[in-house]
Amino acid sequence: MLRSNIEMIINSLKGKIKILVFLIIGSLIFPSCLPDPNPNPIEGNPLGLYGSGSFLFNGYVNFQDKPVNCYYFIPESATDQTPIMFLIHGNGRNGQSLLSSLKAAAESSNIILIAPELSTQHYNFNAFGLCNIFKDGENATGLNEYGDWSFNLLDPIFYDFNSLIESNQSEYDLFGFSAGAQFAHRMILLDSSSHVRNFVSASAGWYTLPDTTINFPYGLKKINSSQSKRQEQLLRSFSKKHFIIIGSEDNDPNSNDLRHTLEADYQGLNRYDRAHYFLAKGISISDQSQIPFLWDLRVVQDVGHSGREMGSFAINMLYPQ
Repeated sequence: MLRSNIEMIINSLKGKIKILVFLIIGSLIFPSCLPDPNPNPIEGNPLGLYGSGSFLFNGYVNFQDKPVNCYYFIPESATDQTPIMFLIHGNGRNGQSLLSSLKAAAESSNIILIAPELSTQHYNFNAFGLCNIFKDGENATGLNEYGDWSFNLLDPIFYDFNSLIESNQSEYDLFGFSAGAQFAHRMILLDSSSHVRNFVSASAGWYTLPDTTINFPYGLKKINSSQSKRQEQLLRSFSKKHFIIIGSEDNDPNSNDLRHTLEADYQGLNRYDRAHYFLAKGISISDQSQIPFLWDLRVVQDVGHSGREMGSFAINMLYPQ
């Protein structure tokens, strides 16, 4: 009787041990059955502000009379450590709609978006696309003071926005689409003080080349007077992370608003060819000047001139899940 009871207990334990061994082995052999751990766990303190909203910015003294409507989107999972991306719209001045088209991508990647909208009322193409470098940028006359160059708006907007949402971010990423890419790439060529971490120039129509022998707006001549200052600026520009992205199908020479001048067409007859020419010119000049070069070009397959698709690509590139 005692012996049979002991055998029953042993057999029961054997069964439980087999089940335990199976569970342990199963967890090692079949890890895909379980959800993957988040490679970028959300850290930091929750924010007190979420969702979509806007505010009017006129806090930069040089442009106090030219207010900017700023639209933003903050995912519910955002904290004070969540990255911030600025969106610079195209010539349609549609910052709000560009932001709206990228909310899903921002939610998925847990990033905060802010889109300043530079209205035609206050920012003509010289002040927007040509960054107000000159009073007349097309003819490179009347060089403005550095503080009047319009990309200097971004840092003060960033400071105000950080204060508004109580973020602890010290840098931001910049995505410019179409005419906004003209703003972005001219900023990287001439910026000396901003807190931008990564620049993304998407689908620009034409470019200011990093060439100090060609007059602005197609080159950098007339901006810095001395050779040493020109070399210093090239060093600063080439050492920034700059992603030039272009759709493989953005190759229509008759696309709306695509500039065709002698100088622009020398860069290529469509946006796709011009993006490649711009990068090649940068590589050539960096080699000649023996300056390290951190720019890169990415082609987005099967995409034409689309702010939403280029923006989604940029978000996935900078913030992989």
